[in-house]
Amino acid sequence: MSYSYKKSKFDVFIEEKYLNIDKKTKILGVGLVALLLIFLFYFLLFQGNYEKNERLTKQVTAANEELKKARKAARNLPVHQKELEEARHLFEMTSTLLPKSQEIPNLLRNISDLGRVSGLDFISFVPTVESPRDFYAEIPIDIQIKGPYHNLGLFLDKVSKLERIVTVNNIKTEKVTQEDNEILLHSNCRLVTYRFTNVKLDPPK
Repeated sequence: MSYSYKKSKFDVFIEEKYLNIDKKTKILGVGLVALLLIFLFYFLLFQGNYEKNERLTKQVTAANEELKKARKAARNLPVHQKELEEARHLFEMTSTLLPKSQEIPNLLRNISDLGRVSGLDFISFVPTVESPRDFYAEIPIDIQIKGPYHNLGLFLDKVSKLERIVTVNNIKTEKVTQEDNEILLHSNCRLVTYRFTNVKLDPPK
C-alpha cells in the first residue's frame, strides 16, 4: 500500500529558494552564518567578560588603595595616640594655670597687694569686660600706678612669677614727678589674666 506525500507550500518554498542554490553559494551562506554565530558568541561572552574584568580591575585597584591607607593609618596610630596624650597632658597643665571663676577675686587682690608691697600707689584698678576664647576667657585689668622706677620693675617681676598666668601689656609713662627728693613715675598699663572655661566657641557663620 503506497502513500502519496503532498508537499506543503512551505516545502515548495524551501525547494525553490534554497535547495536549488549551487554548492558554492551554499558554502558561502554557511560560512556567513558561522561568522555571525562566532561574532555573537564573542560579543555575548568575551566582550561582556572583558567589561566585567575592567570593572573588577578598577574595584580591586581602589580596594588596594584603601587598604594601603588603612595600613598606613594603623602604623601611625601609636604616634597619633602619643601626640593626643601629650596634647591632653599639656591642656591639663595649662588649665591649672588659668584660674576658675571663683578664684578671680582672690587673684585680683593678690595683684593689688603685690603693688603695695612693691611700694607703688594704685591710682585706679579697673577690671574690664572679659573676652571669650576657645576654652578660656581673657580678663583685662587697666591700672594706673605711681612709684619709683625700681619699684615698678619689682612689681612687674612679682606679677610674672605668680602661679596663675598674668601678662602685662601697653605700659605707658604719662608723667614724672618728684616728691621728697624721689623721682616718681605715673604709669598706665593693662594686665591680662585668664579664666578657664573649658568651652569651645562656635565657628563664625
